[in-house]
Amino acid sequence: MSQDGIDLTNPLFFADGDPHAIWRRLRHEDPVHLTEGRLSRKFWSITRHADAKFVLMNDTRIFSVQRSGANLPMGPEFENPDDSLFTQLAQSAQQLATMDGQPHNALRRYFSTTFTSTSVNGLEALVRRISDELLDEILPRGTCDFTTEYAGRLPTAVIAAILGIPRGLWDDLYRWNNMFAGPEDPEFAIGTAIETSTFGVSNIMRTCIELAEARRAAPQDDLLTALVQAEIDGVPLTETQIGFNGLMFFAAGHETTRSSMSVGLLELLKDPAQLAWLRANRHDPAVLRTAADEFVRYSSPLTHTLRTVTEDVEVGGKPLRAGDWAVIWFHAANRDEAVFDDPERFDIRRHPNPHLGFAMGKHFCLGAHLARLDMAVMIEAMLDRMDDIELAGPVEWSSSNLFWGIKHMPIRFRARDGGAAEPSRAA
Repeated sequence: MSQDGIDLTNPLFFADGDPHAIWRRLRHEDPVHLTEGRLSRKFWSITRHADAKFVLMNDTRIFSVQRSGANLPMGPEFENPDDSLFTQLAQSAQQLATMDGQPHNALRRYFSTTFTSTSVNGLEALVRRISDELLDEILPRGTCDFTTEYAGRLPTAVIAAILGIPRGLWDDLYRWNNMFAGPEDPEFAIGTAIETSTFGVSNIMRTCIELAEARRAAPQDDLLTALVQAEIDGVPLTETQIGFNGLMFFAAGHETTRSSMSVGLLELLKDPAQLAWLRANRHDPAVLRTAADEFVRYSSPLTHTLRTVTEDVEVGGKPLRAGDWAVIWFHAANRDEAVFDDPERFDIRRHPNPHLGFAMGKHFCLGAHLARLDMAVMIEAMLDRMDDIELAGPVEWSSSNLFWGIKHMPIRFRARDGGAAEPSRAA
């Protein structure tokens, strides 16, 4: 059993270890690597961009997301569906992200209009209003935890508003999501990892189901109403499907932005020249989009995705057999030297930037346009209204090999005079 495999299957390693060193070594020495770690079965770690694209573009045909779920079990105790609610749900094809074939296509078509670039651009006023409210609260203090008070709260508030979740529940859902995504993290644990995960998952699902059921009698213009009205081949979604898809939208709707913004700001603080250039060009939509994509590439908040091989196939020169697990490590693929010049360098002017942070193919992230809008507004508003930004304490990383990123980043700053963000520039 290799130490690399143990580390990659240990969420606690991600809090203070260096997975990038492992992915870099695998890319160079064994890019499609048969990995043995803490789990009862081995899996193939895919670390090169080209191999990752091949798997993602052959979803359903050669690789199934439905047979074993979209992610590795978080630990040995999560392998048995009878023990873990999340594993049970992930392997039951109850959610858009874990469906193959026609059910996936039908449900994706139903929700895709909510997340088109045109629809998302119509949300800019909402995103800016929430951003301004948060900054109005933070700025007078001159200090904040950037991750929890701004980078996390804004996308949480935006996706909760899109779903139709009342403001009084936003903080609870944020906490429950952390419990589900990092159940071994001591900050979020309420018992065993299974107990913590189950508590987070069940509470988010229960909330979404209860609110969606209320929409049957009183429909509203929100995503929960769309969930309760959705059908797959003429059959309405079950309560479980409503709850599990609600969890997916909430988690995906804020995790990428929270992690990408936090890592992006951290890297900017290490490179004052890039920060100064971005500040000078902060009202240019093209600059904001390019910067947001580099934030996503460099941080790759979703660490990996799992596929089950459905027929014998060769990937990167290795023979994968039907039934094998293939795990794409997005961090590794997004720093592939064959695709990205100087990939370890954070570069907000990087172009082109064919990163896989939003995946690609059939399971390309529905919320990619929303994540880019959230980040563009946040970058612009932050630089409009803050000067002299610097770290005010140690940066803490999450204990998760599913959603990996910064969980606390204290900063201090000086509020800029007259720093109100200009409207309608980020879209």
